[in-house]
Amino acid sequence: MKKGLILGKVAGAVAAMLITGVASTAQAAPTHDKNVIGYLTQWEAWKGPNEGFSVKGEATHLNVNMDIYSILNFSFFGVAKDGSLHSGDLRNKNIYQPTAVQEPGPLLHPDVYSSWDFHILWGELEYIHQFPVNEPWNQEQYLKVKNQGFVQQGSGWLHEPTGITGQFPIPLKKTGGAPGLIDLAHQKGVKVMASLGGWSMSKHFPETARDPVKKARFLADVDKLMALGFDGIDIDWEFPGSGGMNFPGNQTDFADFEQLMEDIRQRIGPNKLLTAAFSAAPTKLEGYNWSRLVASMDYFNMMTYDLNGGWSNIAGHNSPLYAYPEEEFAEFNLDYLRNWMAAKGVPSNKINFGAAFYGRGVQTTEPVAYVGAPTEKRTVNFSVDGPTNSAADMDNWKVFEGQPNYNYIIKQPGWEHKWDANAEVPYAVKGKYFLSYDDVPAIEKKAQYIVDNNLGGVIVWQVHGDIKCEGTFINHGTNLKTCTKLSSPLAEAIDRVFTTGTVPNNAPVLTVPAAQSADAGQVISFVVSATDADAGDKLTFSATNATVVDNGDGSASVTYKAPNTATNLQEVVTVKVTDGRKSVVKDVVVNVKGSVNGGNTAPVLTAPATATVASGQQVVISVSADDADGDSLTYTVSSGTVTSTAAGANVTFTAPAVSVDTVVNLVVTVSDGQAEASSTVAVTVTAESNTTWDSSAVYVGGDIVTYNGLKYKAKWWTKGEQPDQSNVWQQI
Repeated sequence: MKKGLILGKVAGAVAAMLITGVASTAQAAPTHDKNVIGYLTQWEAWKGPNEGFSVKGEATHLNVNMDIYSILNFSFFGVAKDGSLHSGDLRNKNIYQPTAVQEPGPLLHPDVYSSWDFHILWGELEYIHQFPVNEPWNQEQYLKVKNQGFVQQGSGWLHEPTGITGQFPIPLKKTGGAPGLIDLAHQKGVKVMASLGGWSMSKHFPETARDPVKKARFLADVDKLMALGFDGIDIDWEFPGSGGMNFPGNQTDFADFEQLMEDIRQRIGPNKLLTAAFSAAPTKLEGYNWSRLVASMDYFNMMTYDLNGGWSNIAGHNSPLYAYPEEEFAEFNLDYLRNWMAAKGVPSNKINFGAAFYGRGVQTTEPVAYVGAPTEKRTVNFSVDGPTNSAADMDNWKVFEGQPNYNYIIKQPGWEHKWDANAEVPYAVKGKYFLSYDDVPAIEKKAQYIVDNNLGGVIVWQVHGDIKCEGTFINHGTNLKTCTKLSSPLAEAIDRVFTTGTVPNNAPVLTVPAAQSADAGQVISFVVSATDADAGDKLTFSATNATVVDNGDGSASVTYKAPNTATNLQEVVTVKVTDGRKSVVKDVVVNVKGSVNGGNTAPVLTAPATATVASGQQVVISVSADDADGDSLTYTVSSGTVTSTAAGANVTFTAPAVSVDTVVNLVVTVSDGQAEASSTVAVTVTAESNTTWDSSAVYVGGDIVTYNGLKYKAKWWTKGEQPDQSNVWQQI
């Protein structure tokens, strides 16, 4: 849904809210056409002051700024072993165990006292504790029950319009009471999706997608969801092909997923929405037929968060926008994923990227944490994942199990907050503890990136992560309450950028001269220029191997000094211009003529980029160098010893004893007495592992096993995937 199409509905929606007694803060509907999709969970409403909220029950649909969101995903309905759907409140809490399965259950939790399902979906309730009879003394209640579609069924009730069943009391929508999620959203022109699956309720997706009988039960419950008034279906199968909590992946999952999307599309029709959440790791996306998915689906919701956490071997960012030198896996950032999806031909306007309204904290082995610091793992008993080897920070964020909401993070003292200019995200440190999160500037940069690259919009996990009540609460029965003045700084930042920056940015056009010539040691200058179609954008020039002076007229003078060489060389000066949002880079070749007098030429060093050694063992690294002048060469190394050889030198390095894999950077330098050259060898010191791979065991990212005499490291959660046959394992 495009929010720019609902301007005429605002006044009517506000009036309807006031009539029903729900307070509303006046705000103009946005004029942009970007998706702002928020996940609204059924369990967040249980949380109160200990989790950063003012009161328990604050985190419901009544406290979401629906002038900002275009779609809300009610999360989650789980998949049972027979393919049917069930309330997320009925999730098997032991599903992480190898033999555990999910038994079938009601679509909505039948007990209004132990679940928020009916309170969120149907709003303020009036309880009827026994089925009324059609008698004069019971006529009022009888008509209420009848008019809302309830009939008696066994010892409970059936809601005929939807097929939903339950136990007493009957949850009647209270006349004039606060509306439920779907009614309220529709008043505001917002669509509501039913989100199916999630990390802990995806175990039975593969068999359901494969088995026609189970799939029929699944689709029958999809019918019930649509009858409840949902505007579409969002699938959160974590993850086809690579598996998830207590289930393995299979290559056939990809085709099964594609077929399931087509089956759901046929079931719900062409005018309802069909979306799905996808991993942000390209290695988990290779198996999809993207053109087939494009044909059946409206949006691809890419989960560009949870890219680092307690499972990681180093302290990294939860949701980095760009690559950064310390990252453990080079492809784990939003920019890389966008380019990867563009290469796959996925339409940019169908792609929604994730905005994390929470952070991830880890503990490190260092006295003061930093980006790239080794993490310190131990067994943590998580409420969902069970006992897991993790570095999650349970000292500072215990109630969140290492994943605090933004509205809680900003209240905590004692943290030093910093900014990573490479990844363009903030982080915080306190002693050995590291916290990655997104703040307003980071969210604004992600929103602007989405505008600049013509993407569909954002998905927010989750909508209550940033809310703060700055007013008072109006009660609607015993459960629901509305804040009279609600603040949502991260959501408001997205709305602000999408509203004011909806015109995509044009990249500058850079003009550089043809190849230049210079004598050895000579200083030369040349002029570059740039234009920009976006009036008012300030252009900034820079260059590698040269200095730059901005001339102030859209051009810059580049000054370059040629090396003092006896032989002819071809050098490259890389010129960059940026308008602050997009950059363009071009190379200028400089042909350097060698000096007749034979000036000194720096040696050229050859060394391997990487090496591997076991904990406490020695490794010998051979290096060599060439010198155009035939000068005597001397080798040195930052750590270790150097022995001359006929071809160059051998560097002998003794690895430290480590308990987790550790990278040590050795800097090797060669000198001819006048000039020198250096190279860094990244030596991976592997921790000892006596663990033999077990097909029945659960492993998480960073775990090391031995299989057929070789060592492998897990990239993420896995079970039953043979190390030499699955990309979840990386051979060491």
